[in-house]
Amino acid sequence: MAAIRTCQHSGRRTLKRPPTKPDPSGTAINRSSRLDGDDLDAANPKKRKPRKRSKPAKELQAKKDAMVEHLLSLPYPPGVILEPAGMDQEYWTAPHSDIDLWTAQLAHAFGTRSQAVITTFMDQLERLCERRIWDEEAYQWRLDEHEFSAALAIINSTKPENEVQAMLAAQIVAVNMMQMRLAARSLRYDGDHSAALVATKLARTFNDQLRLLEELKGRGRKTQQSIKVEKELHQHVHYHDHREEEKNKGQPHEQRDETSAQITDQRETLRSEDESGRVVQMPCDKRA
Repeated sequence: MAAIRTCQHSGRRTLKRPPTKPDPSGTAINRSSRLDGDDLDAANPKKRKPRKRSKPAKELQAKKDAMVEHLLSLPYPPGVILEPAGMDQEYWTAPHSDIDLWTAQLAHAFGTRSQAVITTFMDQLERLCERRIWDEEAYQWRLDEHEFSAALAIINSTKPENEVQAMLAAQIVAVNMMQMRLAARSLRYDGDHSAALVATKLARTFNDQLRLLEELKGRGRKTQQSIKVEKELHQHVHYHDHREEEKNKGQPHEQRDETSAQITDQRETLRSEDESGRVVQMPCDKRA
């Protein structure tokens, strides 16, 4: 693995280009205090001394044991390594020596017992990864093993219960890769508004896929309406006193106090212009 080095430009070999001007100081910095691209060797970059790092804070050190305990409680995802097969072809295999255990890990990550489903998912995830590592010994471009293993770890974190959930988890990985690459492109090139627009739509699609996955697992948000029916009995009781019916002449609801039935009106009588004493004049009186 010592002969493998990364390169930013895929599709071209990394060639060593000698510096155009001799630099007695051994650095490739011009007068403007910037790196001179013509004097740099991308294949064999010059090593610099590592920077001094301070010790972690005491608060962080105190949480180390708890962090390690939480780390060990997380599920162990299946990894993958790629071996060159010539002609820019590779075959993926287990990162450890136990092939049966690795196959069981993949089956658990994809929620299936079918070898065909495992192979199909692995082929699809392999096509998502970029070929950006040049292997000088095999003389071919290699896939990024870290990106491949990260995709497997993300699918394993969703804990799919069947093939359909694993299929949706693989789509989530694909949408995330596209969204991140388009977002990086829109940030690198300010004028690329189309990439920013598509990245925004992919972000919404990512959220919809997560909600759908939760619904498939039965943990989604559900709206339920409950109707409660109660039966209530009301009893109305009327009590009638018939002891004084004789005084009321057999009418139980008649007023018992004779004085309360008398109405005394002490208001003054309204004056009327009509001598006959009629309060309201009728139209017939005018005609008469």
